Amino acid sequence: MSTDLARWARLRDVLMLQRLETRLLLASVTADSFGTGIFTATSVLFFTTVRGFSVSAVGLAISLGSLCAFFLGPRIGALADRVGPQKGLIVLFGVRAVGYGLYLLAEQYWLFVVLACVVTTADRASPAINQALMGRLFEAKDRATILGTVFSARNGAIVLGSLAATLPVVTGSSALYLVGIGINAASFIVAALLVARLHVPKAEPAPTGRDKERRGGASPLRDRRYLAITIVNGVAQTHNTILSLVLPLWIVHATSSPNWSLTALLALNGALAMAAQVPVNRMFADFSAALRASALGGVAVCAACLAYAGAGAVGDAWVALAVLVVAMLAHTAGESLFIASTPLSFELAPKESLGRYLSFYNLGRVGQDLVGPLLIVGPLVDRGTPVWLLVGVVVLLGGLVPWALLKDDALAVNGRSAR
Repeated sequence: MSTDLARWARLRDVLMLQRLETRLLLASVTADSFGTGIFTATSVLFFTTVRGFSVSAVGLAISLGSLCAFFLGPRIGALADRVGPQKGLIVLFGVRAVGYGLYLLAEQYWLFVVLACVVTTADRASPAINQALMGRLFEAKDRATILGTVFSARNGAIVLGSLAATLPVVTGSSALYLVGIGINAASFIVAALLVARLHVPKAEPAPTGRDKERRGGASPLRDRRYLAITIVNGVAQTHNTILSLVLPLWIVHATSSPNWSLTALLALNGALAMAAQVPVNRMFADFSAALRASALGGVAVCAACLAYAGAGAVGDAWVALAVLVVAMLAHTAGESLFIASTPLSFELAPKESLGRYLSFYNLGRVGQDLVGPLLIVGPLVDRGTPVWLLVGVVVLLGGLVPWALLKDDALAVNGRSAR
């Protein structure tokens, strides 16, 4: 018993659970993600079977929402810098609560499109503002730890939300679909109330004159280093497109592996990612280490692509499954390493403009959501091995770019000197 208590105390210290800020952030993320898990698992079925919209019409509305998010994200980030990330995040939670709540009334397609644009923009903007808030509350290795802990909590809550969505999906009950959407809307109210309890320190005064020039200017568009890591982030996010869109089609149509292996592999990915993210983040917490994490992430995802291609060339079902397991292990390692490279986006951003810069960095993910399905899904499934090799090489080169460009940057050199 004493050993268990000692382990729990050690874990609590590592995860900073004794800090009120940590507990409130984790609780807000859990509430937000639980509702998101329910909505993600039921939304397409609700809008097509209950509301009667076509699949292509739903897809068009979501694409328009992603397009709005792409253009409005940095502006929302700049506004959050003015009012503070805490107030900005609370407003976004409020917009999401109202927007998702109005889905209950969206029987006309035009209203559905408007709401999709509003809530998708708020959805895509929220992670960057949440990270800006964490940047205000935590420094250096503590920030890496909370980022990893939040990622694990988010994944776990989404899984629980997806499981809760089983009831409306299995029964097909319109009433239960509406309840699920209502729970999602309410989850953002809970998250907002939790974030409102945080005590956030004031931002540093904005630099002027030469200090401002030395920090790369007021806009990330004029900072070549930040522009580079943003583009690389978009390339790196290919691993998400593969996981969510390509893998189900590839396993079912292009490999001899049993169809049930898809859920087993996704469960393996979720469990390993949750277990590994905090220690991986702590291992690559400083700027120089984050550069290595990006490079290693590219290597790992490239190896996963090679293994996925190999699984399609194997005739035996169990051998194909074994190759897919190897691919998923490499894929999960790459995913965790790319997430661990997030300190680059913090360290290269001026603290007084953290919301704007992180929102710009998030455009890499939004851009992948926009063009990734078009450029990757069809070609990978239709052409197989050659495209797998091409995607793997592109992600490998993308992961190496930050290291090649910034390994001699003052931030990297100072980090190495400190060690």
